[in-house]
Amino acid sequence: MSHLKSARWSKWTIAMTVGGWIFLGTMSYLQIPLYRQIWWFVLLAIAFGWLWACLWTFTAVISYLSVQAYARAAIALVIAVTLGAVIWRVDWRTTFIDSTLRLHQASFAELATAYREGKPLEPPWWMKYLSINGEVQAQEHGLYLPIYRDEWRSENGSGLAYFPSRPSNDYLIQTAEGDIGRPIRDLGDGWWWVE
Repeated sequence: MSHLKSARWSKWTIAMTVGGWIFLGTMSYLQIPLYRQIWWFVLLAIAFGWLWACLWTFTAVISYLSVQAYARAAIALVIAVTLGAVIWRVDWRTTFIDSTLRLHQASFAELATAYREGKPLEPPWWMKYLSINGEVQAQEHGLYLPIYRDEWRSENGSGLAYFPSRPSNDYLIQTAEGDIGRPIRDLGDGWWWVE
């Protein structure tokens, strides 16, 4: 009977450990949309994810050690350390922005076409999770979608910009009321990261 309880506890521990790492990865990836909706919740959710993943990993390793399953304990620890290092090192904001551009290529292409043709810019509903309040700004040199802005004084900002032709260092985009940005990283199809 105790062997059955031990097997159930082991499965429960593994499920909670895996769930913690999945939760942590998901919260890390979704920092930008979560921040747009409930800014005070993001750091708490990520901290909770780290706590959940680490505590349940520790519990799993200890439970394997208690039944002298040393190889399983070592494997669980190596997997957890590897996952932790990957999640810690990845630039999740850049990953989210790049994957959103790839996932919604058609929508970004429509915005670029509307800008080039001088038509009204109608951003899709989901853009409010990426751009500040779903804003899209037509400027002299290109189209600008603000992603980050100092909300307190509006002294600096960064975001995505579309340029009809390859930009030079002379291309400037107003990223906030008190800040001018330059294209930093080419994202493809005329879209650039601007800071």
